[in-house]
Formats: sequence, C-alpha cells, structure tokens
Amino acid sequence: MSQGAPCAAIVSVGNELLFGETVDTNSAWLGRELTAFGIPVVKAFTVGDVGEGIEAAVSEAARIADLVLVTGGLGPTPDDLTKAAVARTFGVDLIPNAALLRTLEERYRSRGLEEVPEGARGQADLPDGAVPLSNPEGTAPGILLRTSDALIVLLPGVPRELKAIVTGALRPYLTEIRPEDIEPTWHLMVHTTGIAESQLSPRLEACLTRLEKDVLRAVDVAYLPDLLGVDLRLSARGPSLDAALARIEPVLGAIEEVVAPYRFESPSGDLAEAVAMELKSAGLTIAVAESCSGGLIAKRITDVVGASEVFPGGIVAYSNQAKVELVGVHAEAIATDGAVSETVACQLAEGVTDRFGTDVGIGITGIAGPGGGSVEKPVGTVWIATCVHGEVRSFRGRYAGGRDAVRARASQAALAAVYRRLVDRREGMNP
Repeated sequence: MSQGAPCAAIVSVGNELLFGETVDTNSAWLGRELTAFGIPVVKAFTVGDVGEGIEAAVSEAARIADLVLVTGGLGPTPDDLTKAAVARTFGVDLIPNAALLRTLEERYRSRGLEEVPEGARGQADLPDGAVPLSNPEGTAPGILLRTSDALIVLLPGVPRELKAIVTGALRPYLTEIRPEDIEPTWHLMVHTTGIAESQLSPRLEACLTRLEKDVLRAVDVAYLPDLLGVDLRLSARGPSLDAALARIEPVLGAIEEVVAPYRFESPSGDLAEAVAMELKSAGLTIAVAESCSGGLIAKRITDVVGASEVFPGGIVAYSNQAKVELVGVHAEAIATDGAVSETVACQLAEGVTDRFGTDVGIGITGIAGPGGGSVEKPVGTVWIATCVHGEVRSFRGRYAGGRDAVRARASQAALAAVYRRLVDRREGMNP
C-alpha cells in the first residue's frame, strides 16, 4: 500500500490487448475518471490470460497502491482466469454466491433457457469475503475485495459494463478511501478545429503569460490534438463544479480571442453534432453532395441522434456521370474546369440543395489519393462549397496524409465551414 494520499493501479487482463487486437481504452478512461475523483493512477500493468502473470501483476499493484482495479477475464469461458488468480493471490477460496446464482438463472430463463450452462455458473462465484458490484449492462458483476494490502476491484472488460459499475456501484467505495480534504478535479473541454497544435499553442501561451501566477497555478491547460482538431482541457480542483469553473473562468477569458474563430460547441466533441444542434435550433435542414469523401459527411451527420430532423438525405456522386445526372452539375463545367474544381463544388452544393429542398447544402470534390494527382492538383487537393439560403461560398484545401486522413480532414473542414456560417447567422453577422 502506498504512503500518503491514496493512489490507484490498473491491471488489464487479456491476450487480445498484448497481441494488439484490442486497444485498451479502459485504462485510459479509468485514469481520467480516477484522477478527476482525486485518486491518481500511479502504474498500469497489461498481462495475458495466464494465471501466474495475473497473480504477479495484482500482487505488485497491491504493494504500491491503495486501490487496484483489475479489468477483464470475468466471463464464462475457460480463459477467464482473473477471479481464480486474485483469490490465489490473497489466499482465499472461491465461494458460490446464492444471490448471484439466482440472478444468473433469471437472466437465462428470460432468454428461454431453463438452466444456466455449466461453464457460466462460475460467474456466480466470489472470492471469500468479497462483495458483488451491480452490473446493469451485463451478466458478470464487478467484485470488491478488501485485503490488508489494498482495496481490490475486479471489473469486466466490456467498456460499457466497466463504466456502468465504476460510476454506479463502485462510487461509494471510492468516496470512502479519498480523504475529505482532497478536492476532486473538474474539467472543461474547449473543442477547436481548423488550427494545428503548433500554431495554437504559442498563441495561447502568449495570452496565458498575462495572467496572475496564482490564477495559472490553479488551472492546468492540456492540449489534446488528433486528426480532426485540437481539444483544450482546462482542469481545476474544487469542492464542486461551480467552484472549479470559477477558477477556470479567468483562463478561459484570456484565451477566448485566440480560440473563438476555431471553437465549436458539442457535448460529445463531434463537429457533426455541433452542426446538427445549430440546424435544429434554427429550424434549418441540410443535404450533402459528396465525391472524394464518399459519404463520410452524411455518415457523420446521421450518427448524431435526431439527425432525421435536419438531414433528409445526400448523394455520393463519385463519377462524372453521377455528378451530372444525380446532382445537376453541368457537363461543360467538368470538361472545362475538371471534376476537382471550384465550379463543380459550387454546383454540387447548389444542386443537392435544390434536389432535397433544404436550406443548406455542402458540395465536396477532390483527390484523396494515393493516385490521381497532378502538378496543378496534387493529392490532397479538395474543393469545398457551402450553400446557405442560396448563397454559395467556396474554398480550396490541401490536406496531408493518406487516403483516409485526407477524406477525414476534408469532411471536417466542410462541416466547419457550415458551422461558422450558421453561427454567424445566429449572431446576426453575414451568413
């Protein structure tokens, strides 16, 4: 067990993690969740489906941490070895839990099976002295075992099940081991797109140097870049979210002039969600005509819950013939300017708006690669047009990376262009 403030360690179990077949998102999520709660993670272990490896990792984790979370290996198959390994580590037996067995029987009966399969009955076994943690998303419960070394928590590897247990049944136990004088960490996410971290960082740092040192000490600013943009995570401790936000507010105000042109509002951090929210709020609809993006923009919009209220449909016009026949692009425009051109992008945006009778339209055409480029139009060249209430605007982008990266970045740029116009319209500026 650690000395001083409580800390945690994570043991992730599964051959699929070691073989690279599954990315361990559980450890990342647990690290964020526990740190925000005031119990930082000091070490993470990844082990395969081998009993001795699990025992060694759990034993070491319990030596250095107050809380050990073991994920994976709680299912009904022969390679689910976690419970037995943990029981051996702490010298206790596995004991059938009558209440859990009844719950299992009820679940299987609801599926039309009279008996629990023999292999699945072991899900009702617990290390002696352990208590089950309710799993509203699955059959395998979480398990909590108090030992002289640490509090041991076994969690299923399925992310939705793990998250449900941690935020539900486990939460009171976490509160127990966190000292009352340790304030939890709260986060405010600022989502940006259209500016690289290398450009954003120095501009923000220049703004932050104007703040008082005690203000800066109270707030941590983290840059979280990915293919589509840069998220800024502003973190502060406080007894409540409001108290933490009061500490964050001066920092947010200092950087607003820099982030304003690139910022978008979305609970999930998805720009497509932000566009859908703006459209719904304004009572507008959108359609898309896509060439190089191959339907990616339409997919992203329809991934948003409630998209049917703002999105009647779209067209993937990949060939020149499809552009002409399905969207109404002029064949002469393609012959004169080429399929990847400002003229064609504008006609795609206007044409799809007319076809679907929407208020807003997107037209996108480009060269995603790896072939098809030229000196005048290299791979990554994309023309994007937006049509809002009949007014068309266009721009050319050049996007780096492989085929998938070009398509993803171009789709993000198209959504960003629409979002800016919708926000300007809402704020009374020229849309």
